[in-house]
Amino acid sequence: MFSLKTFAAIVLAGDRPSDPLAKMSPRNRKCLLDLHGQPMLLHVLDTLSSSPQIGNIVVVANAVTDLTSYVSVRDWCRRNHSKNISFVEGADGPAASVLSALKMGQLNSPPILLTTADNPLLSGDALSQFCLAIQRMGNADVAIALATRSSVQSSFPNAKRTYIMLQKEGYTGCNLFAFLTNSAEQAATTWQSIEAHRKNAWRFISFFGILTLIKALIGNLSLESAFKAVSKSMSLIVKPVILNDPSAAMDVDRPEHIEIVEKLLKKKGLSVQARHQ
Repeated sequence: MFSLKTFAAIVLAGDRPSDPLAKMSPRNRKCLLDLHGQPMLLHVLDTLSSSPQIGNIVVVANAVTDLTSYVSVRDWCRRNHSKNISFVEGADGPAASVLSALKMGQLNSPPILLTTADNPLLSGDALSQFCLAIQRMGNADVAIALATRSSVQSSFPNAKRTYIMLQKEGYTGCNLFAFLTNSAEQAATTWQSIEAHRKNAWRFISFFGILTLIKALIGNLSLESAFKAVSKSMSLIVKPVILNDPSAAMDVDRPEHIEIVEKLLKKKGLSVQARHQ
């Protein structure tokens, strides 16, 4: 059984100049997009910094000063000065930024959790489920959080997501990963080589062998077989964690996601207020 320690966390807060959400955001930084009264980055930092399972937090961004000098981010950092949160410059692309962050002194040894700044619906409950599942899963180098297509479409029937369809179910990512051994750098290097095709399910699957692709095409690929193929391709043990909360899969990567996420954040805020009355 994996011996769970406190996770260090990497939050990827970079953006592409061509991203329409970046163009809509203060300073053209997607992570500063206002959602329910604060930048979406801060929703993620609220969840991570409130979790007893998370220690050091490193935010990786294109232009750190654009974030740290932004009033609401600066004020949040002052209010949470006791938390061990640092901001570092990213590299060319998400995987390269992870590799760069792993080599910096701000991070402890594994386990290291990885998420993104456009993941504002990540909840403490989903984070806890992910961490506890890792503790129970046995030996693994990498864990990946997923949500089922049926649960996401039931809760968000009009939301467009990218799914990998397997034997009995479709799955989508939740922008939540964990590097559990010192092989994290190897996983990030492999990710770097395939990330250009991560939104194309068939091209993505094809990286893991022709037999895997054929099984997927004929609907005969199980989740277990898929992750065995991933593990073999990466020379690592990679395991999935299926989250109960489908909103964990609702990252903000399209303008039409804003309204959906705003409504859920408002509902979440009202629920918190009710519990404290």
